[in-house]
Amino acid sequence: MKQPIRSFALGLLSAGILLLVMFYFTNDPKSKTENMSTDDMIKSVEAEGYRVLTESEYISVSVKSDEDKNAGENANSESQPKEEQKNNSTSDESQETETEETNGEEKNDPSTEENSKVNYTLTVKSGMAPSTISSTLAENGIIEDRDEFTQYMEEQGYTTRVQLGDFELTSNMSHYEIAEKLTN
Repeated sequence: MKQPIRSFALGLLSAGILLLVMFYFTNDPKSKTENMSTDDMIKSVEAEGYRVLTESEYISVSVKSDEDKNAGENANSESQPKEEQKNNSTSDESQETETEETNGEEKNDPSTEENSKVNYTLTVKSGMAPSTISSTLAENGIIEDRDEFTQYMEEQGYTTRVQLGDFELTSNMSHYEIAEKLTN
């Protein structure tokens, strides 16, 4: 039993000595990077296909990407599919035509736009559900479809950020504008 244990110990000692010799006498890649200047490191990294930015460049890039992301979210939230836009424009034109025929007024008359605008002050209280807010807005003519507005609020993540208080809203505001007003 002594012989196998001695052989095993001798093998471990030999392997340890061999690793120690290799560690001290081979070129260590870490020592190359420790002695490199900053310019040499940048050239080395760029040679491998990476891009090196200064702190100020990084900050400006990250701010710009945040602005682009916010602009993209705003555009997506306000855009509608082409079919809905066509349907809305067709229904708007027919309503304007009916108004012209009955009142004899022009389409772009600002007085008719002001008369059709509904103002409402919404009071949000603690524990108010988004569906209750949507129902109240629909009842008072601020939005047309309460379910659509509730779904918009949930999909865009506004439901958890609604603030308490009184909010002045009008019927010509988009879902995005109403949601932003309720959460800011």
